[in-house]
Amino acid sequence: MRIFLLNGNKMDGTIYPLSEKEMKYISTVLRIREGTIFKAKDPWENLYDATLSSDTLILEKSTTQDNFLDTMPSYPDTGVAIHVFQCICKGKKNAQITRQLQEAGATGLNFISSKLVQQKQMDAHEIERLETIRNEAVQQSGAKICRLSFNVPFEEALKNAEGLKLLLHQDKRNKSRNLYDVLENNDDETISVLIGSEGGFTDEECQAAEDAGFIPVLLNTNILRAETAGIYVMGGIQSIRNR
Repeated sequence: MRIFLLNGNKMDGTIYPLSEKEMKYISTVLRIREGTIFKAKDPWENLYDATLSSDTLILEKSTTQDNFLDTMPSYPDTGVAIHVFQCICKGKKNAQITRQLQEAGATGLNFISSKLVQQKQMDAHEIERLETIRNEAVQQSGAKICRLSFNVPFEEALKNAEGLKLLLHQDKRNKSRNLYDVLENNDDETISVLIGSEGGFTDEECQAAEDAGFIPVLLNTNILRAETAGIYVMGGIQSIRNR
């Protein structure tokens, strides 16, 4: 269900001034005309009925599910928060990862650095670009806002991971398990998934992750690219939890 995402820094009571870029998005992408009432939400997941008036939105808090821009079928909530710890990838792959995981409903996406990543840090320009892509994906899918973190050191990621911890690794390790077997009788409300970059993880990093409580998981498929592993495991987790 498409929805308009409000910038929390610009909100002023019931009046929301639109920037030129936001106005263009509303008119050309959402195709909203003046006087139309549609759904909007702020960064804290509060819903509003928004009315377009010239270059301004008039906001009224809402608890109903009407006035969405698309009517979509309702799917059961998996009841699990999925936090992805993704090693920084090259080029445009980070944008693809951000878009896919936001649309799939990831709760958090943390871009981390590890020994084999080629780009050790994201600069301010790339961070802003990924946040924009995330926001566009929110508006297209209607999913809850995925919290983004950038340039997280590998060791910090291991400490921050919560709940059931999964390490995606292309090679079989002594403690490797099948994803279905791990999730079959598990009812953790939070799942943390650790995914490498194009070069994967070193043996030392895999061991450190296991020592921190991560379970090495084999997906029983072909070796996946770094930019497709996250969306694949998201779908697997949600399918198993929804069965």
